[in-house]
Amino acid sequence: MPDAWSGREEAVSASLQALSAEISGLVEAAAASVVRVEGRRRSASSGVVWAADGVIVASHHAVDAEDEVPVGLHDGKTVAARVVGRDPGSDLALLRAEASGLVPPRWADARAPKPGEIVLALSRPGRSARARLGIVSAVATEWRTPAGARFESYLESDVALHPGFSGSLLLAADGAALGVNTAGLLRGSSLAVPTPVLRRVVETLLAHGSIRRGYLGIGTQPVALTPDLRAATGQGGALIVLSVQPDSPAARGGIRLGDVLLRAGDDVLTHPGALVPSLDADRVGRELRLRVLRAGEERELAVVVGERPAA
Repeated sequence: MPDAWSGREEAVSASLQALSAEISGLVEAAAASVVRVEGRRRSASSGVVWAADGVIVASHHAVDAEDEVPVGLHDGKTVAARVVGRDPGSDLALLRAEASGLVPPRWADARAPKPGEIVLALSRPGRSARARLGIVSAVATEWRTPAGARFESYLESDVALHPGFSGSLLLAADGAALGVNTAGLLRGSSLAVPTPVLRRVVETLLAHGSIRRGYLGIGTQPVALTPDLRAATGQGGALIVLSVQPDSPAARGGIRLGDVLLRAGDDVLTHPGALVPSLDADRVGRELRLRVLRAGEERELAVVVGERPAA
């Protein structure tokens, strides 16, 4: 019995050592693709090399006050980088560092991870890389971020939100890069912008420097309708207008403080996110028909969707 138990211990120990070596090897191989981003207002965050000629993906909220930032490379050098594109909606920023010969990770374009898969988060809040082990908690599709970005999918992991987490690399057990982590999309959540979404945003930022998104210039909150209004409108709730920005599309279209928005086109408006599909990039400059309750009477207003100003 003791010999059999001893043999099992040795087998388990060998398996753990092999797993440990594999994880260490993945970290070592991918660490060259992760950089330190030194935003002035906050502690350092991370970034991921996108292209060998110095293009780096970082988190927008970590550099939202900067046009130029120092970037710490894996070899210990610190180089200057300038912000060449921003997308607050997806919390991504694009940097171009004064460096060449950088090492991008192996992006997993066609790889769809599953909940329960082991993942690694690689960050560089200091001179050396930091690794955290976790699992994929959830994989979701067709999500709108609070700032209006459209994600075909997103990943959530249980990796702890350590200093420097935003802008870090999410790595699969096979060494493929699944996306870029951020703590800036949902408070307290470890989300990752997956590779297909990341590629779309980066290519647009490289070409245009920003992502076009529509806006009306209003602040709203859900409101329950009275029984009489429910019977008259056929819906139980709507959006009450709490603010209208001066000279905004909504102001020019006649929207007033206290108006109750019922529908945008054919879409029933019962929560603020219901307006977002009407504000996609292809709607900028086009007329949006809004069904409004004002002083208990229904009316229709035409508002031309504007382009959201850069943050």
